[in-house]
Formats: sequence, C-alpha cells, structure tokens
Amino acid sequence: MKTSKFYSPDFGEPDGDGLEIIDNSSDKNLIKETIETSDFDFDSELSNLINDSDDDEDESSPEKAAKNFVPPTTEKSESTSSDDEPLYKVLAEQLKSEGLFDDEDFEEDDDFKFDGTPDSFKSLMERRDFKRGVKIFEDIVSEMPNKMRKQFQLFMDGLDEDSSLEIGSKVIDYSSVTRDELESNTQKAEQLYRELLRTKGFSQEKINKYVERAKDLDELAEEGFEAAQSLNQEVQKQIEHKKQEEQYVAQQRQQEAHKRLQALKYTINQTPEIFKGVPLTEKMREQLYKSMTDTVAYDENKQPLNKVAALSRKNPEAFRMQLHYLTELGLFNTDEKGNLKPDLTKIMRLAETKVSRSIDDRLKKAAFKSGSNLSNNLNDKEVDVLTNLENFLKNK
Repeated sequence: MKTSKFYSPDFGEPDGDGLEIIDNSSDKNLIKETIETSDFDFDSELSNLINDSDDDEDESSPEKAAKNFVPPTTEKSESTSSDDEPLYKVLAEQLKSEGLFDDEDFEEDDDFKFDGTPDSFKSLMERRDFKRGVKIFEDIVSEMPNKMRKQFQLFMDGLDEDSSLEIGSKVIDYSSVTRDELESNTQKAEQLYRELLRTKGFSQEKINKYVERAKDLDELAEEGFEAAQSLNQEVQKQIEHKKQEEQYVAQQRQQEAHKRLQALKYTINQTPEIFKGVPLTEKMREQLYKSMTDTVAYDENKQPLNKVAALSRKNPEAFRMQLHYLTELGLFNTDEKGNLKPDLTKIMRLAETKVSRSIDDRLKKAAFKSGSNLSNNLNDKEVDVLTNLENFLKNK
C-alpha cells in the first residue's frame, strides 16, 4: 500500500508540466491522506455511508422528536378543573387566597352552608360584611372612655337610657376607688361614707355624727373605701334588678301583642259583612288578617309597616286625599258604638249617574239610527241593569 499526497481540492492542481511543485505536506489543513487500494468498492462504500448517516442521527434532534411525537393523554384533575366546581366556589376560593375571606367565614351552622350556589355566595358576603361590621363596632366601643363604655354596655344589655347613664357612672366611680386615693383625698372619702349612710336610711344628724367620729379616729379613708365597696355591690344588684325588670316588660309587651293579634283575628271572624249584602268569605278574612299584620316594609326608623301603611308612605298626600274623599262619601261611617256602618248612598248615586248617562247615550244613538221609539231599542241586559239599580236603591 502506497501513500501519496495531493493538493487540497480548495486550491486546485498545478496547470502545466515543468512547473515547480509546491510541497504543502507540512500543512495538514491543505492536504488529505488517502489509502490507495485496488479492492475499493464504490457502491458498497456509498451504501455504508448512507446507512451510517441514518444510524448516527441524534435521537433528540427536532426531526426525530417530531417523527416520534405522541400527544400526551389529558386527564382532568378533580382538584384543578374549574368544570368540576361551581363558578362561585372557585371565586370564593380566589377571594380567600387574596385575604378577603378567612376560614371563619366558611364555618357552617344551622342557617348557613356554602355550596357554591349564587344564594350561598350572597349569604357568604352578608356574613362577612356583618362580621366586619361587628369588629369595627367592637373596636369603636373598646376605644371609648371607661365610663362611657360601661354606660353603653348596660344600654345594650337592656337597661333604659337614663338608668344606663346613672348606674354606669356609679359603677366606674365606685369600682375604681383605692385606699391610697382616699388617703390623699379625704373629701371624696367623706362623700362616699355619707352616701352609704344615706342609702341605709340614716338621718342627717346621725350621718354628721358618724362622719365626725371617723375623722376623730382617723378612719375616714377606711370608712370611705368600705363604703365604695358596699355601694358598688348595691349598684350591681340594681343592674340585675333593672335587667329582670326590662325582661319582664319585654315579655309583657310580647304577650299584649299576641293578645291584640288574637283579638283582631276574632273580630274579623265574627264580622259577617262590611258592606251590606256582601258577606265575608273565609278567604277574604284570611287576606284581611294578613294585610293588617304582615310586615311588607320598614319606615325610616326601622319600624315594621303593613300593606296599607306601606302604601301610604309611597305618596302620603295622594293617599290622604283619597282617604278623605272616601270618608266624605260615607265609606267609613260608624254608629254610636263604633261599629262599621258604611253609607253607600253617595257612591251608588255616582254609579247611577254614570250608568244612566251611558244608557241614555246608547238609546239616543239607537234612536238616531232607526228613527224608532227609544224604549224599543233597550236590550234585555240594559233593562236588567236599570231594574237591579232601581231595586237596590229602594232597599236602601
């Protein structure tokens, strides 16, 4: 086997005989070494080259990856798919993650359970707003001065306004007293001691006597402190008594309201008719009771309003005008005992005039068209209307 050197194809070959041959054998970038062999098979080598190229193809090449690509199977996750959860549930979770809700907002009770429905989301928002409102309210109360806070708490516990102001002030004054304070403030010690003796029913002369004795014995501060403790206990008893009293009054009001409702129902059931000849049916009695007792709205002071009261608030002047108009027509007349005695004379007179004018107009039109007598143009229905109206007026 013989090795020969050739010029690099990039530079070409010498063109002509006798020219000097430049030896580039030392520059390996410009020459190739080939092995001359007599058994070189071009077809076989070409086939091997092609096969080697296929085998050497990188498995991670884009072409190979594209050829072997298999789409992944998409399975919906029960925990992440929004299709499996109601819209408002997803929204609530998002708001919770942003701090607008907390775990307490979602706590279930007898009246609430968040299930992702629009109504439950509305209830969730209302619970959140109410809780935030209570928190703000509590913060405001906590920042009040001690005396004002105590007075407000007593008022919220059911005491009336005057009692809350008076008793709340006393509680703070008595409970905050210390011996050291009274040692340096003998005037307040004397005031407390005198107040205690007065509540026990002592006369002014006796009170003066006991106060002077305490001063002589240098016991006024001690007597004043003990008086504050005793007065505080008495005030606590007053608070409990006032609470019980208010509860009793509330129960009495509730019982009286129940009695009034029962009396109203009895009156409606015992009323055969309101307008003469028009008996009250059971259904109408139920509707009357419901209209008079059911709350359909509230006024500006949050007081409940029934149907008629609510209607009167929409346009008070127009409502009163209609009411007075019906009163002038005799619709609300009563007898000496207060029983309903509506007088429909004026109302029927208006109805009679309207019916008469309508019939008269029709008769004139009929006579004008036919040229015949008016009475011949009355149909049976019109005759019945006139007859019934005449009979009704005769019975009045």
